[in-house]
Amino acid sequence: MAPKRSGIATRGIGFELERHRKAARMTLQQVADRLGVSISTISRLENGKRAATSEEVASILAIIGVTGDVRQRLLSQARGGNGHGLLVAPLSAQSRTYWEFEQRASKIINFEPILIPGLAQTADYSRAVISALQFHESESEIESRVANRLARQALLTRRQPPGLCLIMNEAALRQPIGGPGVMTRQIRHLIELAERPGIAVHIIPSDVVTHPGLSGSFVIMTFENSPTMAYVESRTSGMFLDDPAAVHFHQQTADMLLAVSHDAPSSVDLMRSIAEGSSG
Repeated sequence: MAPKRSGIATRGIGFELERHRKAARMTLQQVADRLGVSISTISRLENGKRAATSEEVASILAIIGVTGDVRQRLLSQARGGNGHGLLVAPLSAQSRTYWEFEQRASKIINFEPILIPGLAQTADYSRAVISALQFHESESEIESRVANRLARQALLTRRQPPGLCLIMNEAALRQPIGGPGVMTRQIRHLIELAERPGIAVHIIPSDVVTHPGLSGSFVIMTFENSPTMAYVESRTSGMFLDDPAAVHFHQQTADMLLAVSHDAPSSVDLMRSIAEGSSG
C-alpha cells in the first residue's frame, strides 16, 4: 500500500528517481524489467502520479546504483517523514529538486526583498552574491554555482517559456553589489527582461516601509497538470509547500505586494532612472 505522503514529496521523489536513472544511463524499460513491473508503473512513479512505497524506492535505487546519504534521504522521504504538504530538502539536494520544479512550471512568481531574483541575475552580480553567501567555499565551487544559476535562465529563452513575475524592493536596485558598474549592468539586464513578452517586473517603492514581504523571499510556481506550490529557502535547507492553506497564504502575500508596487511600466521607468544615475 502506498504511503500517505504529500503530493509535493511524491513529485520530488519522482524527479530524483528520474534524474538518477538517467545518470546511470538506464532506460525506463530496463528498470521496469529488472523490477518486474510495467514501464508505465515506473513512468508514473517518476512523474509523481503515484506515490512509491519505500520498498519500491529501495529497489529502484539498488537497480540504478544509488547508495549512501542520497539513498537514506530518499527512503526517509518515501516513508512520509516530511508531513502533509511539505518537502524539506538540504541545500545540496534542494537546488536539483528546485530546478526540476522550475523547468516544469507554467508560471513563476518570485519575491526578493534585498536581492535581484536568480532568474534575472547577470554573471557578475550572481558571482558577487554567491561569493558573499558561500564564503566558506572555494573559487571553483562558487564558479560552479554561478554556472548553474545562469543555466537555469535558459528556460526564459524556450519556445514557450513560463510566465514570470518578479517583485522586489527598490532597495535591491540601489545596493551596489559587486560595485557600481556591475550593478548598473544588472539593472539594465533587468530592464531588458522586463521588456520581453510574458515577463513582468514590479518594484516596491522605498517609501513603502512595511508590507507582507518583510518576513523574507518566496517563490510560487504554477503547473499545467499539478497543484501549485510555494517555496521558501533558509540558509541550510529549502521547503517545498503544496498544502492549499500555505499556498493560498503566499499567493495572498504576492497579491498584496503587487498592490503596493509600481506597475510594470512605472517599474521600468524607475529602473532606467536608477541605472542612469549610477552610471553618471
